[in-house]
Amino acid sequence: MTKEPQIRDIPSIKKPLQDLEDLKTIKDTMPLLNPLLKQFGVDTDQIDKELEKIVELETSAEEMASIPDRFNNLFAKRGWIIYDLMNYEVAKEVVKKAEAGDIDGAEKDLVDYYDPEKVKWNLNQMKHVEAFRPRWRLAQKALIDYREERYHACVPVVLALLDGMINELHEKGRGSKKGFFAEGVNLEAWDSISAHNKGLEALANIFRTGRKKTTTEKITIPYRNGILHGMDLGYDNKMVAAKAWAALFATRDWAMKAEKGLLDTPAPEKELTLEELTEQIHKIGTKKAQLKAWKPRVLDIGQDVPSTGGQEVFESGTPERRLAEFLTYWKIRNYGFMAKCVPPDPGNDTKRMPGRVREVYDSKHLKSFEYTKISDDAPAITVIQVKLMYEEYEKEVERLVKFRMINKDAKGEPAVHGIPGSNWEILNWDTALTVPSY
Repeated sequence: MTKEPQIRDIPSIKKPLQDLEDLKTIKDTMPLLNPLLKQFGVDTDQIDKELEKIVELETSAEEMASIPDRFNNLFAKRGWIIYDLMNYEVAKEVVKKAEAGDIDGAEKDLVDYYDPEKVKWNLNQMKHVEAFRPRWRLAQKALIDYREERYHACVPVVLALLDGMINELHEKGRGSKKGFFAEGVNLEAWDSISAHNKGLEALANIFRTGRKKTTTEKITIPYRNGILHGMDLGYDNKMVAAKAWAALFATRDWAMKAEKGLLDTPAPEKELTLEELTEQIHKIGTKKAQLKAWKPRVLDIGQDVPSTGGQEVFESGTPERRLAEFLTYWKIRNYGFMAKCVPPDPGNDTKRMPGRVREVYDSKHLKSFEYTKISDDAPAITVIQVKLMYEEYEKEVERLVKFRMINKDAKGEPAVHGIPGSNWEILNWDTALTVPSY
């Protein structure tokens, strides 16, 4: 009998479990290796101490690996599936409550999880899907209806946005136009929690269920045919609306993979030669040394670093210089050069980035900026708090904004501040002005 595929078997979940198994093997062989390692001056006591943590790590990792399958086994038939950006702790708690016998209470907790602010946050993450951006305007209107409890208006719009986005991307990723609710739609993707065969396709099958009889009774699943064809008249409730939103957000990973051509299993990686392996080990050692040597800067604004000015007044290779460059270009509304200071959206043509930047900043005319705090939070992360003065819709606005900066090497990987050839980018350039600064 063929074993049913499990989400826990996808590479991104399976590999950490395998790594722990390898560590357990090392732990079992340490009594034999200790005498030899001590001869080379290795601190085996410290190694033994670290290896003792494996049992605790294994228990935690095993629980994390089991949650996606347990969640879908319990809730998929009710119109919920787990996805990569869903809060793990929420998923774990509702699984435990359902397994304890209170699945109705667990489902109520899921509905409560999708409050308007959580929906808003998820919608911001949907911006990374190029095919969703034309649908952004209607999604915002649906969010307003959801917040105001106008579920009768919200649900059909969300279902339409979901169907249209998948229809557009299915042709790109699978070679044929098929919406989310179409028979034969292929919503599987390699190494994806939501785009597993226990995920999106199972959800689509439930949502497309035929509804041929008019009913005024309250329903709890967003049956697309029944709602849009006017047969299920009791769809206007928060549970149906929350499930519609959750289904949209669950498609994000599949959509991003479709846009980047990553739906299918990649070819096996070529085995490294001894020379390549040696070089890789050397690079790892260099990075470890750089990380060990890194220390956060303690900066006095106005003394150690200017509070404002063009990029030329700041030290080369620093995050404050990069941000000053971005803000100076904003003053003169040069969106092309602003776009060079931000990371490209996944799957998005870099030629379109200036337009994306314009969408966020064009309504605001920057007058001045002043750095008020610079915090090196990690070797490759710095947060800069800035007091901005800008004009928006003929009104003067003054506010504190936190820009989160990341340093990357030539390959786009995070790099320790100061590494030659690395460059700073503004991670939250598209949300910094919409998130309150505390």
